[in-house]
Amino acid sequence: MNTIKYILVIMAIWLGVSGCDDFLGDNRDPDAVDKVPVDQIMPVVLFYTALQNFDHAEYGNYLAQSITTAGRSQTGSFAYRSGWEFLGMNRHPQWRRHFYDVGSNANELIKFAEEENSVNYLALTRLLRLMSVQQTTDVFGDMPLTQAYKSSSPAYDTQASIYEWMEAEADALIALFDNPDVQKATNRPMDVKVDRVFAGDMNKWKQLVYAVKARILLRKIPNLSNNVATCNQIIAVAELALNGWSDPRYKFDGGSSVEKNNMWGRNNKPVNSWESRQNDLNGAIPTRFFMENMLGYNPNTDQSIDPRLPYLMEKRADGNGVVKFRYLESNIGMPASHKIEWYPDMYENPMASDTSTIIFITRGELHFIVSEAAFWGGDKTKAVEHLKHGIRYHMNRLQVSASEINDFINNPNLVPGTSNITISDIMKQKYIAMYMQPELWNDVRRYGYSNELNDRKYDNTIVYPGLRRPHNLYEAYWSGAESWIQRLNYDPETEEKYNLKELVRLGAYRNHEWLKKPMIWAPQN
Repeated sequence: MNTIKYILVIMAIWLGVSGCDDFLGDNRDPDAVDKVPVDQIMPVVLFYTALQNFDHAEYGNYLAQSITTAGRSQTGSFAYRSGWEFLGMNRHPQWRRHFYDVGSNANELIKFAEEENSVNYLALTRLLRLMSVQQTTDVFGDMPLTQAYKSSSPAYDTQASIYEWMEAEADALIALFDNPDVQKATNRPMDVKVDRVFAGDMNKWKQLVYAVKARILLRKIPNLSNNVATCNQIIAVAELALNGWSDPRYKFDGGSSVEKNNMWGRNNKPVNSWESRQNDLNGAIPTRFFMENMLGYNPNTDQSIDPRLPYLMEKRADGNGVVKFRYLESNIGMPASHKIEWYPDMYENPMASDTSTIIFITRGELHFIVSEAAFWGGDKTKAVEHLKHGIRYHMNRLQVSASEINDFINNPNLVPGTSNITISDIMKQKYIAMYMQPELWNDVRRYGYSNELNDRKYDNTIVYPGLRRPHNLYEAYWSGAESWIQRLNYDPETEEKYNLKELVRLGAYRNHEWLKKPMIWAPQN
């Protein structure tokens, strides 16, 4: 990680500009500004938190095999969309997003908030930082934490120690949010201009603390400590989150500037071409796995057993005017005679409009967390109950009709009961509900990409039947064994230049085998 290069000066002009195009840069000497008011820093930290959510979700949806592209290249600028040749990529936005855009600004915001005793800003900033730490370690593994920002070459903490810190920080935040001064916010209140999510409602933000803690604890199953006590702990925390829960939605107002359009929308703009990614849904194609195995689409009848399919995407006509859903095996390449316009319009869902919201954690995800933990804890009744709640939430979010929702949920052949529910039933439904959400890839890796080829079973069940690696993987890395991508390589633009010693120590420097090393919460063989 490079020497801290604060971008705090951009906040000083937040209120004087109409869009982030004017200020999401790094062009002024940070020493030129001694202090920036916390209510001008917070909007930027929240914006970058939303952008970070998109960064992880955009990578994860390709890596979890829900969408692919029309090409079949083994290499390219976006390895997660092609042949997994990650060592040739220039940089990953997730690293910069955490250490520079969220992390360094959060550190300064925390310092200023402590100086003026704005404890509501302190509590919220620490929460956003905690969420950022988890998202980052979950894709990179070991990384700087205790020594971050203290030198240009900080030591990396182990992922295990980072998870210990996160658990402790979550508990500390729960106590902090109980502080009456956080709730009263008398020193410096927040309004919607500062907090686009909850307009300063700390009670709603506290529920997100419980949700983040539930995510942290969820990593203990199914591979670390699959026991009833652990499962009950997860359930208890997730149910605390659900009690009074409101989805933390980052709201977009519409327009052309980068902070005014949802990153998943048609008119999204990347934050500088060198540090961000465009969603490129206009070039995305659903995979066979997503369509047939997850959504139950039958190409012969052009019908799906899951009513969400036409709400997730819009089918289009080919050159002969035949309108149907089309899809591809991942990275197999579009037939030469086909056009991308024949494949579904991936923007035609309520989550991908310019004014859609970015939700940090959804109510549906919490229901699936309870369902999964209850299953492993032996409470099949609770598992089924929350499975149905999770499905209903997601269908409502997509604006599926009430009759279609009830027909699906009440069909025992589609949604099983307590006597025959499997872990695959839960995780398949969560997979669909996590489309365009960052947790999708984490779940698939937690279950070791369980499929028929690797024969990895949980409770004697294949979790993701039909899941396959992409075609045309980069042969120098991925030929032979049924190995899967487990992590991203560290950002070459900072770590290879300033922290090479740590990469060498970890065995991560220019080593494609590092990409296959599982996270501590994933199966290790």
